Amino acid sequence: MRIWLGVLLIATIGCGNDDASGGEAGRGGEGGDAGRSDAGRGGGGGGAGRAGSGGAAGGGGRAAGSGGSDSTRLALPQVYPLVRANTPTGLIRDPRFQMVSAASSRNVRSLPQALTASINLAVAVQERLYSMGPTAILRIVKDLDDRVAGLDTDVSRHACLTSDPVSVTYALPGGQTFTVKLQCFQSFGTPGAGAGWLAFGFDKAPFVRGDAGDAGTESDAGVEPADGGDHFYLIEGQPGGMGGAYHIDRANGNVEAWIAVAEKTIPMNSQVIMHLLSRKPEKTLELAFAGSAVGFCSAHLKTSADHIFVQGRTNGAAAPGAIIAPGTQVCDAARAGCFAIAALEVDLGPDANGCSAIAASTFDIATELDASSDSGANVSFANIYTYFDEPPTGIPAF
Repeated sequence: MRIWLGVLLIATIGCGNDDASGGEAGRGGEGGDAGRSDAGRGGGGGGAGRAGSGGAAGGGGRAAGSGGSDSTRLALPQVYPLVRANTPTGLIRDPRFQMVSAASSRNVRSLPQALTASINLAVAVQERLYSMGPTAILRIVKDLDDRVAGLDTDVSRHACLTSDPVSVTYALPGGQTFTVKLQCFQSFGTPGAGAGWLAFGFDKAPFVRGDAGDAGTESDAGVEPADGGDHFYLIEGQPGGMGGAYHIDRANGNVEAWIAVAEKTIPMNSQVIMHLLSRKPEKTLELAFAGSAVGFCSAHLKTSADHIFVQGRTNGAAAPGAIIAPGTQVCDAARAGCFAIAALEVDLGPDANGCSAIAASTFDIATELDASSDSGANVSFANIYTYFDEPPTGIPAF
């Protein structure tokens, strides 16, 4: 793993680890990727004596989280509501994340598992990223939220919740970096493939105020945790390589994330790195991704409420008798298209008016991800597991 640590201030505390039976533990791998280590991911560990669960308000808002009493509980933002709000419902095939009605039921049809010439770019994206399977984005971020929701965020029991953040910078494909600020770290599961971890933090340490409102004081009547800064960060990881890093800007509801779907010990499974950007004010979702066994060697898409623009290179077939060298894959020529969400089967052409606001010229993610065998490729799918396969050090235990 490629990370650098900048330690601001570290508070030491006790910990309360979860085990592999919590949260999503024991869940079978989806989409046929049998044996993937995310099947054993545990949920976030709750502290002893939790006083019940609080509600969620709009993901990036300041709703009460789970655990502890309302007066001493720190709210943690959620990723899924913000990402789901910018995902057109007609793009989603997984019924768990879509209200299936007569008008939209055709989008929940059965599609072939392998891409063929008859499947266009938009349908390929729907099949690979918005259906049941290991690369289903909405499931990935919902599972993360569920683990975090199980944490006891009572500041009276976990000193890390009010500690100063530790900066961690991840080195990513194409010379890109992503910095998160973390306050609390929790491991779960047993050592080995089923183990994992998550860590989170605000850019500013929330202070604890007493009834008089004095920062850093505690009254006899109890304490109240103030919100942290406008920026909230999350990471998760496993030894096999499944993991990601997330940033929620609570001031505007934007989400940026890097997500790795990988398994070091099962290289034939999907090995994918994704760069996601969800913008609440514009109501757009943008995603660049590359890897193997995901239908694309390279792809970049952006959605609006009623259209999706996709450009990229789908996987191709090897020439008869050709031998594909290890660590390489066959990629079709680059192409682009615009599609109405209500008719994903119809390519309107990359210059269609419906995609003028989401076409390639509007991309906010500047660096393309490319796992082809070309000289300009910047992703080695055999090494995707290395981005999030080791836990950060120097983060106070939860």
